[in-house]
Amino acid sequence: MSLSWWNGRLVPAAEVRIDPGDAGFLLGDGLFETLRADAGRPRDVAAHLDRLLAGLDRIGIGLPEDRETLAAAVADVADVADIAGSAAGAETTSRLRITVTRGSAGEPTRLITAAPYEPPAADLYRRGVAALLLPQPWIDSRSPLAGLKSLSYQANRLALRRAEAAGAFEALLLNQHGRLAEGTRTNVILALPDGLFTPPLADGCLPGTVRRRLLELGAVAERSLAPADLQAARGMLLTNSLIGVLPVGWIDGEKIPVAASAAELHGLWGAI
Repeated sequence: MSLSWWNGRLVPAAEVRIDPGDAGFLLGDGLFETLRADAGRPRDVAAHLDRLLAGLDRIGIGLPEDRETLAAAVADVADVADIAGSAAGAETTSRLRITVTRGSAGEPTRLITAAPYEPPAADLYRRGVAALLLPQPWIDSRSPLAGLKSLSYQANRLALRRAEAAGAFEALLLNQHGRLAEGTRTNVILALPDGLFTPPLADGCLPGTVRRRLLELGAVAERSLAPADLQAARGMLLTNSLIGVLPVGWIDGEKIPVAASAAELHGLWGAI
C-alpha cells in the first residue's frame, strides 16, 4: 500500500484530500522539495529541509511541526515505499516530494508523497545528454521568487517542453542580463580551462542541494557565466537531487566534450 504523510499523519495515498480553497491549488502559493531515496534511504534530507524552511520563512508560511518531525515523516514515507517496492519485486528507488502550501483558513497544507523513480540510463552518464539553450531571458534574478522552489513552476515546465519537443533532456535558461542561470530542473556546471564553475545565486539560480554539497567540498566554485563561455568549455554538467551529476554531450544539436570530471563528481554525490 502506498502511504503519504498528510498534515501530521500517515494515511493511504488515496485518502489525501486538498481543499478546493487551498492557496497552493488556486494560486501556486507554496514551496516543494524533491528528494531521491534508494532502498528506503532518503538522500541529504538536512539540505532539503534547510532550503524548505528558509524558503517558507521568506514567504511567511509557518509550520506546526518542527524540523525533527518533518525529517521523521520523510523517513517513514521512504521506508513504506521501499517495503512496497521490495514486495512487488521492483527496484526501490523512489522520488519523494515534500509540498507545503499556505492552505486555507490559516492552516498550511503539508504533504509528503513517494513514487517509483527510474534514474537516467547508465550509458547517459558516460556519453551525456542533449541540452537546448533558450535565447530569451527566462529567469529574473530580481524576482521575489528567485531562488525559491516555488509551486509557481509553469515557466520552467514550458521551457522543458520546448526542449523535449526538440529531443533534448534539458533547457538551459538565461537571466535578464544574458547570463547562464540554470536548467529548468537542474543547476549547471561548466568545465572551463581554469576550473569548474556554477552560476552564483545572485544570477537567479535555485540553490540546489547537490550544487551546495559540491561547493562545500570545494569541487566547484561560483562564477557568472555567459553563453560565450560554452565555446571555451571542456564540458557541461547538470545536477539535481534525482540525477546526481549528469554530463551534457550535445548543446543545440552540436556535440561537445563530455567533462572529464563527470564521473568523479557523480561519485562525490553518491557518497552524500
